[in-house]
Amino acid sequence: MSAVLFKALAFFLMIALGYLMKTKHVLEQEDSQVLMKIIINITMPAALIAGFRTFSIDISLLFALLLGFCMNGALLLAGSLASVRKEGRLRALYILNTPCQNVGNFVLPFVLSFLPSSVVPALCMYDAGNNPYGAGLAYSVASSASGGDGKVSLRSILRTLFHSPPFLAYFIMIVLYLPGIRLPDAFFDLCDLFGKGNAFLAMFALGLIFEWHLPKEDVGNVIRILGLRYALCLCAAAAIFFLCPFDLPIRQTLCLCLVGPVTTLAIPFGLACGCKQSMIAALSSVSMVTSFILSLGMLIAWA
Repeated sequence: MSAVLFKALAFFLMIALGYLMKTKHVLEQEDSQVLMKIIINITMPAALIAGFRTFSIDISLLFALLLGFCMNGALLLAGSLASVRKEGRLRALYILNTPCQNVGNFVLPFVLSFLPSSVVPALCMYDAGNNPYGAGLAYSVASSASGGDGKVSLRSILRTLFHSPPFLAYFIMIVLYLPGIRLPDAFFDLCDLFGKGNAFLAMFALGLIFEWHLPKEDVGNVIRILGLRYALCLCAAAAIFFLCPFDLPIRQTLCLCLVGPVTTLAIPFGLACGCKQSMIAALSSVSMVTSFILSLGMLIAWA
């Protein structure tokens, strides 16, 4: 328990430090883009690859893939149905912010810090099912709802996925391991060394990104959107934890994935649909705080 609380405090301090650096103008919110480029192109792929050191094919990996795809499909449907009587741009917010979790920037640091690295392939497979929605499927539906053409091709979704270094990292690792190709331990040691900086950079960047400026009339919609999202995800997480036959670390990893925050891609897609910028920023920030609290609460309960 004490080790979990210590790491939880460390994560909180990393986020607080990032926010403090922004408020004191030592760094600006725009500087988070530089950190994100380092995370996405270097530390996150390295951390993911390091987790494949003990990789082996297991039925739980297929389940994680199907869970990521089917659960986000259900969330997309729920967001569409819950907003059916809403104005177009507000409906787009529901559709973009109900499905899709930020697994790489948020969930991965928690998993690597609190759970054994052997669960990383399960996290990757969940994210593989989750990614198509964040890469364009949710935007296609949201764009149609807000009055756009809603045209997103399979080619554009695949292009987005295969231009993502983290996705490429675990895709290549799985392709190598399927025929039994094993990379040397020295390679994994090097990746582990690079990946160790991922948790700090990710949490620090979240502190830089965090913002809260929301008119009172929009608070209700933010609460309703995130309330729907987290109610469904918590129900699914409870079912996974208590009913699935997989090893405990696998179940814990999938639970953490389910309560991850809104994907960062919801921000540019929301702007493209003409959604209010203040609500887009508030949904992202409140989602980060909510997911942080829920993730730590789970980890403390499991300790």
